[in-house]
Amino acid sequence: MGRLLKKLVMKRIALVGASSVGKTTVYELLKDRLPEFNFINESTRTVGKYGFPINEDGTSETQLAISSFHLEALLQPGDVILDRCYLDLVVYSTYMENISDSTYNYILDTWMRVKDQYTHFIYFPIEFASVDDGVRSVNEGWRDAIDKQFENNLKAIKALGGDYLTVSGSPKQRVEQILNYIK
Repeated sequence: MGRLLKKLVMKRIALVGASSVGKTTVYELLKDRLPEFNFINESTRTVGKYGFPINEDGTSETQLAISSFHLEALLQPGDVILDRCYLDLVVYSTYMENISDSTYNYILDTWMRVKDQYTHFIYFPIEFASVDDGVRSVNEGWRDAIDKQFENNLKAIKALGGDYLTVSGSPKQRVEQILNYIK
């Protein structure tokens, strides 16, 4: 019976952290190691392709589009690996000047309703300088503030009985850490 129950609980594994910390690289490596999982790629670039301003220039409309993306991702069947999740939306919204109070409050309220849907948070701290790819922010001060906010939010999750894994090292080392954590 325990085995059957374990299979019924879908895993929602979220890779979280500031930009340019190696999430997408590890996400791609995990595809080969976890072929039974569905993989849902990063949301910011997706909404950016629709013309929404992203990064520090994000607006209420940007954040609401990203919110929709994350909520839709939670509806996916089976076990899922997410390159970013609703926590990212909360953290980034905290530092955006172009979003309204009503949008920010909506994001926080929604987070409180969906946070328990995630079964694993994998935190990628800043370990190297940002790489300018023409899309992500290269503002290191903003990136550092985002990283600190992730740390604060994850500590709050842990204080409420949740858990998370902080990964470090090479991409292959990070993959092994994640595989051991999610077993």
